[in-house]
Amino acid sequence: MTGVLLAFIIVALVPLFVATWRTSLLGLSLQGGLIAWLALRHSATLSFGSALTALDTVGLRALAAPAVLYAAMRALKVPPRNNVIAPNLLSWAIAIGLVVVAFRSSDVLVPPEGEPQMLVAVSGSALVLGMFVLSTAQGTFSQVVGLLRIENAIALFELGGSGHSGALGIRVGMTLILLVSVGLYRWYVLHVPRDDEADSDADTETAVL
Repeated sequence: MTGVLLAFIIVALVPLFVATWRTSLLGLSLQGGLIAWLALRHSATLSFGSALTALDTVGLRALAAPAVLYAAMRALKVPPRNNVIAPNLLSWAIAIGLVVVAFRSSDVLVPPEGEPQMLVAVSGSALVLGMFVLSTAQGTFSQVVGLLRIENAIALFELGGSGHSGALGIRVGMTLILLVSVGLYRWYVLHVPRDDEADSDADTETAVL
């Protein structure tokens, strides 16, 4: 489990330094796959709960959400480069610092060393990184990536330890909400003007005046 959690924090960090939208989507896909690995590792038999977990993690987080956003970005013919955070040393230092703070906080929240402490540290790191992306991103796509990062962090904490997150009714509702959210995110990316388009329109209006 520790190796998978370390892999999760790596795929959460790398897209912040490699500024392309394809890398961001690949990171989201890998996050969904790693959550599925952790959540289903003890499922020896097929059940409705395990099937629902597979649909949530593999079907939606690892496959559907990245694929839908990829198709939307291709349809808009967006250039490859996309900075989800500002491309400078200060932003990168803040990202690393947030991970360090999350790991230090896990020592206080879960004093005994072991897999539970590691799970809290990694899910906490993913959560604060997602909030950092969401709070600093200006483009629609980057904000959507920040939201999906936060949702993956919550899913990792809920499913990573025991493979379930409460009653089946609640889990069905959460999966349906995620499904609707993916559709809304696609609509936002396709129809809400990007920051560069808004700036271009503003410059055009100024030139006309």
